[in-house]
Amino acid sequence: MKWVTAILVLALGAAAALLPEAEAPAPRPEPGIASPPVAVCPTEEGATRSSSLDVMSTIAGVGQVTIFSGGGSAGSGSFDTGASGSASVPVGEIAAVGSAAALVEFPTSESATASVTTGPTVLSAETCSRIPDSQVIVGGGSTINDIPLRLQLMNPYSATAVADITAFSESGRESSEALRSIIVPARSSVVVDIGSILSGRETLNLIVEATRGSIVTSASTEVGGDQAVWRAVAPEQTWYVPFPVFSGSREVVIASSTANDVAYQIDVFGPGGLEEAAIEGTISGGGQVVINVSEISQAALAVRVVTTAPVGVFARLTGEGGLGIAAASPQPTNDWLVPGAGSGADTAGRLAVVNVGVEVTDVTVTEVRESSRSRIFQVQPGQILEVELDAVNSDGVSIASDGQVVPFWIARRGAAVAVSGGFPLLTNE
Repeated sequence: MKWVTAILVLALGAAAALLPEAEAPAPRPEPGIASPPVAVCPTEEGATRSSSLDVMSTIAGVGQVTIFSGGGSAGSGSFDTGASGSASVPVGEIAAVGSAAALVEFPTSESATASVTTGPTVLSAETCSRIPDSQVIVGGGSTINDIPLRLQLMNPYSATAVADITAFSESGRESSEALRSIIVPARSSVVVDIGSILSGRETLNLIVEATRGSIVTSASTEVGGDQAVWRAVAPEQTWYVPFPVFSGSREVVIASSTANDVAYQIDVFGPGGLEEAAIEGTISGGGQVVINVSEISQAALAVRVVTTAPVGVFARLTGEGGLGIAAASPQPTNDWLVPGAGSGADTAGRLAVVNVGVEVTDVTVTEVRESSRSRIFQVQPGQILEVELDAVNSDGVSIASDGQVVPFWIARRGAAVAVSGGFPLLTNE
């Protein structure tokens, strides 16, 4: 596998300004700058659930997946995106090691992958993180009524990392020595059981800071036999979440990352177009606000969250025993990769795309598989496009438009539910 080493060395060398030395946290890429062609994903293999990595790329090319655990590689394998520009990689065929992490090396920076976990009562999906941030936030979790909540700290680098976790609940800032100076060995992942450390909390904001080295953070929880897995985000002041129609509760969780009060405004894109400042309020320091958008309308809609200080925003879907949580998108763009959308032939999936611009835009939606299917739609400004995905296994959906859009997708498998966003293909234009 000498070509794999060459690809990774060249890619990381070309992206030296983005991926740090092992001892230093990585800065976030500026808009319009390509991410390095790697991603880090949480994975799980066990008796009741199994993960796959759905990969999408703008080119046909070869890549590599390495499962790392316990200080080294537990196994590796290659994939070829082929003519469709996509591939699905079952993690169990590489290494069945329980909770672990995967390093995915792409054939080009214009690529993305999602970790999709399925089981008899489980469906979860989330787009994998591309660059570790020095500080991230996780919102949307709870430990009330013995609900489990875990953070997975993943370190694919060759040096040890150290992290501190700052927690806020409805009672204010929490204090626990178990959340300080957490050591994440090289090429390992560490699971922090928040449920056992901070039990009985109705709401939790978790701020993870890498005090040494670099880590990638994801969260997981379980309700009614279903599992939700979602990635931590770097705080921003503007976020977008489009919601397809869903029979249960559709919620926006705004999680503060500061000890000071934060004012927020929610703009709603719906059947009638854009309604600015539909909801306004203030989040107490370290707190979070949950808005059930299904109370605004049962139709497909989208929200834009604007705040006076950086926050994390997450979409949360609940109903009929299922639970799905996903990170919101901090910016619109013309073209997107949505890996995982349409994954699983017995899963009913729906895609929502919001046109946040002021002009009509043409949107091309392609369900990517061996025999891909493309459809072209015209979307009015401030309106939502909702697309029923084919009941045929796909590796994801690509979106090309001549305007500024943001996608999100949901899927059901029995009572289980998954929700996820996409990866923006940013340009310098």
